[in-house]
Amino acid sequence: MLGAALLAVVLLLAVPPHHLAQAGGPQPVQVRVEITDSGFNGNPGDFVVEVEQGALVELTFVWAHQSYVQEEHILVLEGYGLESDKIDSNNRERTLKFVADQPGTFDFKCDLECDLHDYLQRGHLKVGRGGAGTAAAVLTPTTLTVSPSSWRTGGDPVTLMAVLKDADGAAVPKAEVDFWVDAEFVGTQGKMRIGTAKTDANGVAFLDYRPTLTAPEQTITARFEGMGIYDESEQAVTIEEAGIPPPAFTVAPQGLDAIRQWAPLALTAVVLGVWLIFGFVLYQIYGIVRVRPRR
Repeated sequence: MLGAALLAVVLLLAVPPHHLAQAGGPQPVQVRVEITDSGFNGNPGDFVVEVEQGALVELTFVWAHQSYVQEEHILVLEGYGLESDKIDSNNRERTLKFVADQPGTFDFKCDLECDLHDYLQRGHLKVGRGGAGTAAAVLTPTTLTVSPSSWRTGGDPVTLMAVLKDADGAAVPKAEVDFWVDAEFVGTQGKMRIGTAKTDANGVAFLDYRPTLTAPEQTITARFEGMGIYDESEQAVTIEEAGIPPPAFTVAPQGLDAIRQWAPLALTAVVLGVWLIFGFVLYQIYGIVRVRPRR
């Protein structure tokens, strides 16, 4: 009994936690930024957070207002496509997790119109190029599954549903999914973007698509470009076109009813006008001929 217990303990110690195994060993860089009445960490000007390229970063924003107790914020990190949930007096902390795989300087700011909006527009994430010995974090694999509301259509709209999950089957929210359809452009095969949708809390995104191509089959690809700690993924499906789809746009016909109503009257008036002019000219000629013999 004691031997079995010792063996279980040894096995538990030998298996690393899942998130560390995925990150390839490096510990996350944890940064806490307070949102105060004066700005980020009390600084109304430029506020800079520096990390090394390849680091796994946990950027936590902490609601710390003293006077503006009704303030609420949504923080966005540009360049990495990240957006936090709303932070307020009831939800005081929100964390953005990501792998700093892009070197450069990227802005983070509040995306809501608030009383302190101007003070929360000058946050900067500076990602320096890591040294040769720096161990880079590993992105978490994702799986993207796409399915249409109908696999066969006669030109009617089709709803595309994409489901994005990580390696553990957990939903990936707030992720943008691009949808493309295979098309031909002047004899060249390529992909045409048909729309973008963002996943909800369940990792599900919807896009309504109305087929306009005349191909008997249309191949649609849903693609997630990667975000935060998540790696890219995609899937393609084929929809069968049962008939000729309606054109992408139509030109409204010019109405002729009104023209048909007044055209006969207009034509009659023109003819009468011509005859009146002709009659007036003849009358003038006749008058000239009568006057000449008297002279």
